[in-house]
Amino acid sequence: MGHWPTHHPMHPTTRWWMAAVFLLSTACSRAPVTHRMQVNAIPEPLMSSLGASAYGEMLRGSTIQREHPDAKTLKRVGKKISRIARRSDYRWRYALIEDDETINAWCLPGGKIGFYTGILPVLRNEAGMGFVMGHEVGHALAHHSAERVTQQATVLGGLTALHLYLDRNSEMPKAAKDMLLGALGLGIEIGVLLPFSRAHEKEADIIGMMFMARAGYPPEESIQVWSRMNQAHGNNGTPTFLSTHPSHKDRKKNLREWLPAARKRFERNRGNRDTLTPLWRPKG
Repeated sequence: MGHWPTHHPMHPTTRWWMAAVFLLSTACSRAPVTHRMQVNAIPEPLMSSLGASAYGEMLRGSTIQREHPDAKTLKRVGKKISRIARRSDYRWRYALIEDDETINAWCLPGGKIGFYTGILPVLRNEAGMGFVMGHEVGHALAHHSAERVTQQATVLGGLTALHLYLDRNSEMPKAAKDMLLGALGLGIEIGVLLPFSRAHEKEADIIGMMFMARAGYPPEESIQVWSRMNQAHGNNGTPTFLSTHPSHKDRKKNLREWLPAARKRFERNRGNRDTLTPLWRPKG
């Protein structure tokens, strides 16, 4: 008769690394347009449900323009861009939020999009809105929120495993261990999480420019949008390497590299309408 092998309790660090390997091997996909390899372990239905809940929360207490011509333009452009995304399972929503002081737009998982009226002068025209709409649709289509959550959960698990290892195998004083873990956490935040967020922003820019071109909007306007955004925001004093967003200069350089490909798509889809006519101008 043979002997069953003796089983020893698995070390927590080993369990975590095995889980990480499993995660990497089963949750890989590629982003649209750029084809960047992604790791995303969060089920899409869950993220879409969270997006729908958060959408109501973010709009609560805000004034939403519905019948205003600007709101109708937003909805028309949104439908035009999201149709290119080919996600009929998403329940796309487009809200124009009355707030002239906020120069921003956002998209939640599942296709819930919000534009603040403050961004309209920066967009200036329908083509500019098409680019930013494409950018926000790109965030949803590339599952950037779920990828970010996956990454943060992985980093948290790694730090927890290291803490357990130091507890079991090191005589290092608690204060020194806490300082080491704090330094590692800061290093990961600056070296991994923030640059990855910048990568998401640059990727959404690329998707936005490609989508606007396929919708018949001249892709060169994407670069002009960032020039106007730079003028609107000015220099906030935050170094690029500590920012979750690329600098406007980096964004424009990134877009110029992809512009020839976007131009080809535009030439195949251009229409007769003038989408560069100014619709919104800076106040004052």
